[in-house]
Amino acid sequence: MFSSDHYVPVIKWKRGERTALEHLTPTIKNRITPLIEIQPVPYNHKTENFTKTIDEHLANIGKDLSNCWNSTAPVFVDSITIYDNIDFEDDYLSNGLHPLEFIIESIENEGNQAIPVTGTARDASYQSAVYNSVQKFQRGICIRIHEEQLDDITQLESDIDDLLSFAKVDKGQTDIVIDFEQITPAKEQAVYSQIINALIQFPDINSWRTLTICATSIPKTFSTTIKKFSSGTVPRAEWNIFNKLMKANLLRKPSFGDYTITNPDFVNLPPWLLNKIISSLKYTCDHEYWVHRGDLTGNGFSCMRNICNSVVSDPRFSGQNFSYGDSFIYACANGGATGNLESWVVAGINHHLTKVASDLSSLSLSSSTGSPPTLAPQA
Repeated sequence: MFSSDHYVPVIKWKRGERTALEHLTPTIKNRITPLIEIQPVPYNHKTENFTKTIDEHLANIGKDLSNCWNSTAPVFVDSITIYDNIDFEDDYLSNGLHPLEFIIESIENEGNQAIPVTGTARDASYQSAVYNSVQKFQRGICIRIHEEQLDDITQLESDIDDLLSFAKVDKGQTDIVIDFEQITPAKEQAVYSQIINALIQFPDINSWRTLTICATSIPKTFSTTIKKFSSGTVPRAEWNIFNKLMKANLLRKPSFGDYTITNPDFVNLPPWLLNKIISSLKYTCDHEYWVHRGDLTGNGFSCMRNICNSVVSDPRFSGQNFSYGDSFIYACANGGATGNLESWVVAGINHHLTKVASDLSSLSLSSSTGSPPTLAPQA
């Protein structure tokens, strides 16, 4: 379905992320396959109750996807993240459908294509929903593999074979995503060696429809490393690793995936803490995330004017015409709207998606000469 110059961003299914997708150009959309994580049902911390039923939470998902994606290309859909809030226990909608089945059907009914995402250890009800979706729409499946599963490749191979047998799909109908979630830049070389080992040992590596390595260096918080009213950088270890992988003489080069400019963990903050979140801009550069932190205390988002001025006057700025996000940053620096929390999420993610997809298309994918790499010692 796609090769190593393709991009698989993990997209948390929130309004800001949807808007960031909506404002991508058709050219960029053609270079990416989003892996959509359905977010938990909203929760009211004051009443200690969920504010919607599962039916209400998912009611418009097909239309929302159609509005922001508007592409004939498929998306991956993972609904296990609905239960990231462990207090939520509704396994089925009122019509008896599993959430994954309902989501896939809703997307397909709006004219888009959806590939269900699963893992080898998910429960029977989830796997049955995968099976039903596969049989109905014949899109195949995406298997999400986590770092710890790479410790025993023999067991992993057996687990995958069992899953494929249950779902009645073959390897040519299966997309593999090896997901390292958050990695620390200090362990870049160790993770690179681990990935090399996994790619060398991975069963029938050329038989899978697609193969993607996914990770991010974005931490849960920048508060311990970057003070308010200042900026700093975080190395893009996942991107640096991928660049090294493209230079290795592997039997199969993977595609690239990340979590855009977000951390993989679900955040469930009460309103009184949301009100204390400071304004920020995470701007993706060639090999680092450039993070700017302001403060909302009594001044709204006026501090974003100075932040945007700093960005547009720096050589790392991609230019006002590079993406919708860059245009918004440039406008703010020149007297335009200072936005709100959501608009800066949109700007940062839209810029990131555009940059990664553009960089992948121009990245040299030529293999190095010589023999494939041998198993590397892991730190």
